[in-house]
Amino acid sequence: MKNRPKILVTNDDGIFAPGIFALWEAMTEIGEVTVVAPDTEKSAVGHAITLIDPIRVQEVRRKDGFVGFAVKGTPADCVKIAIRSLMESTPDIVISGINSGANVGNDIIYSGTVSAATEGTILGIPSIAISLSAFKNRDWVSPMVVAKTVVKKVIVNGLPLGTLLNVNVPNIPIESIKGYKITTQGNSVFRDHFEKREDPRGRTYYWMTGRVVVDSDKNTDSNAIQNHYISITPIHYQLTEESFLKTLESWKF
Repeated sequence: MKNRPKILVTNDDGIFAPGIFALWEAMTEIGEVTVVAPDTEKSAVGHAITLIDPIRVQEVRRKDGFVGFAVKGTPADCVKIAIRSLMESTPDIVISGINSGANVGNDIIYSGTVSAATEGTILGIPSIAISLSAFKNRDWVSPMVVAKTVVKKVIVNGLPLGTLLNVNVPNIPIESIKGYKITTQGNSVFRDHFEKREDPRGRTYYWMTGRVVVDSDKNTDSNAIQNHYISITPIHYQLTEESFLKTLESWKF
């Protein structure tokens, strides 16, 4: 591996989010960074891609030398267009984040952050998704340190084909974190509730609310961050339930 690896940074919170700035800042210490991210927030869009609309790209400059490309599209679009059109050569690694809010349990299915990393994996590039377990009063120092540590490990060791790392960091000072845990995807779910409301013109609309229900298995991602550990879960996009294949064959369609 080269001394200065090429790193693609993306996210689903949008190119103006504080998390992507923190990730860019961390990654510039390691390699040559290209930032390609949605022009606005695209949280919970999953692995959607744009097919029937033009994908527009605009250069964005922020403080301290941050330069990136804002894409009118989804997180998966960003990775595709970055690798196929915007970058001069294929990146050595893709890292998506730093997301506001954990991506654990069944939330992984909906996550644009994880989907961006999944797209990198589909394209054959070692990829990482990283999230901070908070929406308010966020301390970006811990996930910045973690991101650098994990990226360096992946650069040295690589990842199996088709596998990405989903990393979640508790929102506490780095000195309070107990360590790293290799975890499984848990079964925590968001118990949603749709609150019926009325706008000033008397029209009915619904606002989704709810709460997270965390599973109790100590080996899961959500349990790890609740107990002040960094969670690292290897994820594969192959969805076949192999244990059911023989049973399904016995149905004799």
